[in-house]
Amino acid sequence: MFNFFRKKALNSLEYSHETNSVEVNRSAKKQLYIYIEKQSGIILDENKPLIEQKIVDYCKNNNIASFSKLLEHIQESTFNFEEFITLITINETYFFREHTQIQEALENYKNTHKKLHILSLPSSTGEEVYSIVITALEMNISNFTVVGVDIDKNVIQKAKEGIYKERSLHRVKQDIIEKYFTKKNNSFYVKEDVKKFVEFHIANIFETNLTKLGKFDIIFSRNMFIYFNNEKKLQAYKQLQKLKKENTTNIYLGHADVSSQLEHYIRS
Repeated sequence: MFNFFRKKALNSLEYSHETNSVEVNRSAKKQLYIYIEKQSGIILDENKPLIEQKIVDYCKNNNIASFSKLLEHIQESTFNFEEFITLITINETYFFREHTQIQEALENYKNTHKKLHILSLPSSTGEEVYSIVITALEMNISNFTVVGVDIDKNVIQKAKEGIYKERSLHRVKQDIIEKYFTKKNNSFYVKEDVKKFVEFHIANIFETNLTKLGKFDIIFSRNMFIYFNNEKKLQAYKQLQKLKKENTTNIYLGHADVSSQLEHYIRS
């Protein structure tokens, strides 16, 4: 009898716990994650404590007592879903990430005279966008525009400001830093000679009117598909295809983005 009730008590601990006064119920958590996936396409791993902690922090800051209450708030028309999305997307990036891919993409356009339109989606806090600009300028490509797009208005604002800490530049050679950045105190400011090549927009890849962004010669969409299931991966890729200027326009994904199902679609 004792073992039966002890086991029952342990099971209840597994299904519900409190994190500094915010109740995290497994059933409510699952329903919350499913709703977020339906609304944004982002799949949240229930086993990742970092994601859960970000949501708990949001609840604390907004006086929400539990995940079930949070779900109720999210379903209200007045809820700021964009602000909430900021908490569950990882914006950690740095300059010249997967730089070889950028170089290879631009190589085909070294001798072109037409204006080049390049898309970076998601652009996060701008490191990839400015990396593309710097790489193009170093390759003597000067007639181009890079459009950065992200669902998160906060990271778009940071991208527009173009202010970074040293750790974001750990892969950038000193001469490149001196050429394209201005150092003030412990921060590095992107020079206006770089910024003039870029523009940033807030948008969701699943928007029906995504084509308002225009058509592009090169499309970068790296480290976003890892958040999607196979159905959403395919849907997102088809959205990107609508933005291709030509049939020959290449779409560059991150190394971890492509599932076997998506790869089959791309090759077919």
